[in-house]
Amino acid sequence: MATKISTVVGDGTQGYSGDGGPSLKSQMDNPFHVEIDPSGRFLYFADCFNFRIRKADLISGMVTNFAGTGIQGHTGDGGPATEADIDEIYAIQVDQNNDVYICQRFNPSIRKIDGKTGIISTVAGTTSPGSGKDGIQGNSSEMIEPNDCILDGKGGLLIADVQDQKVRRLDLKTGVIETFAGTGKKEHTGDGGQVTEAGIFEARAVCVDGKGNTYICERAGNTIRRVDNNGVITTIAGTGETGYEGDGGPASEALLNGPKAIRCDLDGNILIVDTENHSIRLVDTSTNVISTVAGGTEGPHGDDGPATEAGMARPHGVVAGFNGEFYVADSENHRVRVIQ
Repeated sequence: MATKISTVVGDGTQGYSGDGGPSLKSQMDNPFHVEIDPSGRFLYFADCFNFRIRKADLISGMVTNFAGTGIQGHTGDGGPATEADIDEIYAIQVDQNNDVYICQRFNPSIRKIDGKTGIISTVAGTTSPGSGKDGIQGNSSEMIEPNDCILDGKGGLLIADVQDQKVRRLDLKTGVIETFAGTGKKEHTGDGGQVTEAGIFEARAVCVDGKGNTYICERAGNTIRRVDNNGVITTIAGTGETGYEGDGGPASEALLNGPKAIRCDLDGNILIVDTENHSIRLVDTSTNVISTVAGGTEGPHGDDGPATEAGMARPHGVVAGFNGEFYVADSENHRVRVIQ
């Protein structure tokens, strides 16, 4: 397990600077998500309040702007992503073709940046908030507040809509959108039954493991839920109460505090961004034991030391690398950090 923490992007100053220069001398404003490209060389991060997607080369150590002009909005479809206005970006996904999908919280939509041409388009959402219809083209169906998206490994993109209390699935071949999870009711119900009949208490994030299990992070519910390949939903982490307890014991008996993101590592374990506890926690899916693997106190301290002794400041995103490391969007420290 990765144990040492360091900064890979950002000097810790809130601002915007550094494109074309060294990553460690750059400034950002609340990175909200991170993603690794298929080669493992490029780290994408959502520079949320600068309304940009930026890209760090992990070999050269340089950072560049990938999408956005710095102006909040929704413009530019059909043109270069660097000339498009984008809104607050809460999630990024990169597929095997290097096509990039971004989850736009306001002007609610999912946008795609073509990996070959750099052209941006809208593939889901209309930019007008609403609980959209199923069975139609994704870019004709409203969303309320999408907060996360994940490629499901089956030709689809799962989208967590935190205010619609649902996870929806966009078929990337046909463009048709359907509801994958949730009834639309803001409640934690339905364990042991079909996921389409379960209440989801603020679907903040979603991820998929190598076995096809889907995990849903309930922000207000303070739980992590699993959907198996038969569509049956259960709760695997969190009691529903708010707090910071349970490390070393069963994940289902642990307390979380406003978790904002989840991702699976290469072993199928679940990384949880326990935002209001300023920590990254891990559920070992072979034992269902939970532990803190980074953070646990608020602050910027700890680089080049043990990750569990470091401070964080309301992290919002995490992604596992290909060599056991994982990257964290340490949002209010205005840095991207790596634990390895």
